[in-house]
Amino acid sequence: MEGNIKRVGITVLFAIVFGIIIQTILNLSIVFSFYICILTMVLSLWKRWFLYILIAILSMINTSLNTPARLTYQGRDSTFSGTVIREEHREFYVKLLINIDEAIINNRIINYKIPVEFYTREHKTYLGRKLFIKGRIKNSKFANRPNLLTGNIIETDPEGTFLGAVLFSVRGYIDSMLKSLLMNEHYDLGTGLILGGSGRLKKDLKDVFVRAGVLHILAVSGLHVGFVCMFVGFILIFIPISARIKFFIIMLVLCLYAGITGFRPGVCRATLMAFLFGLSLILQRNVDGIHIINITAIIFLLINPLLIFDIGAQLSFSAVYGILFLYPIIENSIIKRINVKLYKFIMTSMAVSFSAQLFVSPLLIYYFHRLPTLAVISNLIIVPIASITIFLLFFCLIIGTFSFMLAKMIAVLISILLSILITISKLFASIPFSTITLYISPIILLLLYFIYSRRLRKLAIFSIIIISIFFSISSLSDCVIIRTGIEGTLISTSYGENICITSRRSKVQTAVFLANQNIENLDYLIATENHYPAKKKFFKLPNKLHVKQIKFGKMVINISDNINIIFYEKKITLDNSDFKYYEGEENLSYILTNGKDVQRFCTPLHGSIIDQIILDIKIAFAKLKFLF
Repeated sequence: MEGNIKRVGITVLFAIVFGIIIQTILNLSIVFSFYICILTMVLSLWKRWFLYILIAILSMINTSLNTPARLTYQGRDSTFSGTVIREEHREFYVKLLINIDEAIINNRIINYKIPVEFYTREHKTYLGRKLFIKGRIKNSKFANRPNLLTGNIIETDPEGTFLGAVLFSVRGYIDSMLKSLLMNEHYDLGTGLILGGSGRLKKDLKDVFVRAGVLHILAVSGLHVGFVCMFVGFILIFIPISARIKFFIIMLVLCLYAGITGFRPGVCRATLMAFLFGLSLILQRNVDGIHIINITAIIFLLINPLLIFDIGAQLSFSAVYGILFLYPIIENSIIKRINVKLYKFIMTSMAVSFSAQLFVSPLLIYYFHRLPTLAVISNLIIVPIASITIFLLFFCLIIGTFSFMLAKMIAVLISILLSILITISKLFASIPFSTITLYISPIILLLLYFIYSRRLRKLAIFSIIIISIFFSISSLSDCVIIRTGIEGTLISTSYGENICITSRRSKVQTAVFLANQNIENLDYLIATENHYPAKKKFFKLPNKLHVKQIKFGKMVINISDNINIIFYEKKITLDNSDFKYYEGEENLSYILTNGKDVQRFCTPLHGSIIDQIILDIKIAFAKLKFLF
């Protein structure tokens, strides 16, 4: 019976994910999906397995409804009003997620329901506030993220909604209390530990946590939710009320905490799981952890299918799946045989960290191209310190409402623990090869997850071997890859050199363009000025009246009004007048040549994992065609 329930839950989850992927690729109209939905509903009366297809189609419809509308006409600046539902502080700016409710155009108030992202340099608390912003809404570069609102805040409504006022007051109290108790560096880290997010940290410190493999301690998750439950539960012990009322109060406080953190996927996932576990205890039902996480994932995806593209949600769910799936196996095979309590505790901590790390690693490689090698060991030391620190931070904030001096005394201990945490992280980050850089096709990374399934394990391993051989053979091709986008042109040779040609003068724009192409080290830069470090040489772009010829082995680049790339006997011409690209362009043009034949295709500049898989296959087939 339990196996059947688990199988049904996983099948429903896959049906929802399948619907999201199909809608993302095909972008079918809601009307067409609605008719298919009715047909499938009728067929489900005949065969029950049509219910899974029905769930997939409903997922497609919900995905379409949650996808940001593409604006064909953005018009002039208008005044928009909306409530801030999430704020994320960065080092130099604050990112806000605002639910727009009205737009004021030509002194007329128009209902305009749409979520938008807004960026401001004012480091204030905005959560729960109603803002009036004069500006315009631009299309999002990403299909799964809200559109962008650009402009200036002209007014803040001090009243707003009751919930908004509560969130603003509590968030403001936490922010002001930590600012008055901790030093600047410790304040950034302490705020990240209790409210989540690494954006406040300085770049160097953030890089230290990444290389040490402990950046996840700044993600609000089950640990924080557990502390909140513990604090509220301890207070409620002394109140003579029923267990069900206590459970309701705890869940109310958890929902408030989720709102304070900006409804981050990690804390929402932990809150919903806590609710389901608590509900099973009250109803006296024995529920498996895998069932709970499956139900949680299904509810998340039914509410907002686009959360499947959210990095935070992916990392959070992957870590929990890893712990619930792998840890019991390690416990039964290794930990149960250990009799010494100290060794058992150490092995348990390492097993939990290893289980989470193994499931999260493919995502870390895909998004960040980094894999921390010492994470299991570093987490063994840093996670307990971070746990004690988080506990003291919660305790300090509660005590601070009664006695600031006592809170100040506790803050001294918190500062010491934060200093120790930073020192140990720097120690692990300084160890050679503490983090390795990897570039692996996402199609292989996806197949790694299928290894955990007994039925699909052999097929997954066989597929990984075949695809690896396929990519390895195609890499033997002697060809040049030319990528042209809004920031310029990037040329990659078969012997691993990268040449960037750009008329831009912004180091940030060039860095982002190269990072999107998985380029960390640039060999040659051809630009109007030397604004980005090149390992070998910088060449200055000539004006339109002159011609510059640059030779790179078997390749010659002639730059004037146009860019002429000559590789062997093949000549490829690119227009140099802003590279024929405009700010609204969202495609990246690929040109591959072996000196005889040429292959051309385009890909979205900010594509999904599906677009990346398709791109990798296209490049591999083009290279293979050049070989034969």
